[in-house]
Amino acid sequence: MKRALPCLALVFAGCAGEQYRHPEPNPFSHVRKVVVVPVGDASGDRHFDAMKAGDALASELLMHPGFTVVRPAEALAAAAAGAGDLSTIEGCLAVARALEADAVLVADVTEQDAYYPPRTTVSVQFLVVRPPLAPAGDLQRHVVSGRPLAVNLATAPHVNQEFEAVLDGSDDRVRAAVSSWAAARVDEESPWEDGEGVLRARAPWWRFVCARLIDRLLETELGRQERSKPAWRNPERS
Repeated sequence: MKRALPCLALVFAGCAGEQYRHPEPNPFSHVRKVVVVPVGDASGDRHFDAMKAGDALASELLMHPGFTVVRPAEALAAAAAGAGDLSTIEGCLAVARALEADAVLVADVTEQDAYYPPRTTVSVQFLVVRPPLAPAGDLQRHVVSGRPLAVNLATAPHVNQEFEAVLDGSDDRVRAAVSSWAAARVDEESPWEDGEGVLRARAPWWRFVCARLIDRLLETELGRQERSKPAWRNPERS
C-alpha cells in the first residue's frame, strides 16, 4: 500500500548558500532576469502552496550562475498594482516589462500523487519579452498546445519553450536521477542527502521536480544552440 508523504516543516524555498558542485550556467544570450510566478495547481492537492512552490522553482533557477529572479511575491505585488494579469500571457509579459525582466517562468501542476512513491506532472511555459523570429510551424504548435496559459498567434512568438514533464518516483531512471541530484548538492547538512529521503517527503521531492524542470529548460536551449551551428566541412573536399 502506498503511504502518504509527510508534510515536513521544511520550507520549499532554498536556503542561503545552497549550490551545486558543478552547476550549468545560464545558456541564454538574451535572458538574465526571470520573473517566476506562483505555481498553479490543477491537481486538487489540498496541501499545495502556490507561493512556496514558486519560491522553490525560483531557488532552483538561482542555483545556475547567470540568472537573477523576481520571486512570486514580487510578481503578485506588481500584478496587484496594475502591471498585468498573471493568468494570461499578455499580462505576464506586461508584469515582466514593469519589473524590467527578460522572461517569465510559468508552471502548473496537473497531477500530484501524495503517496510514496510520488508522481508529479507539471506543464511549463517559458515566455520571453523580446522573442526572436520563429517559424510559422512553431507558432501553430504553441497555439494548439496552450498550456499552462492560452496562446494565440500574437503571443505565440513569446513562447520560447513549452513542455510537460512527468516525474514518477517508481521509475528506476527517476530514482537514479533523484540520487544523483541529492549527491550533486554541496550543502553537507541537508536532510536530503540520499535519494530515498527525497522520495519520502514533499519538500525535497518538489525541489527535485523543480530541478528537473530547470535542467530541461537549459538543456533545450543548449540543444538549440548546438543545432544552429553551421555544419563542419572539410576544406580539402571543397
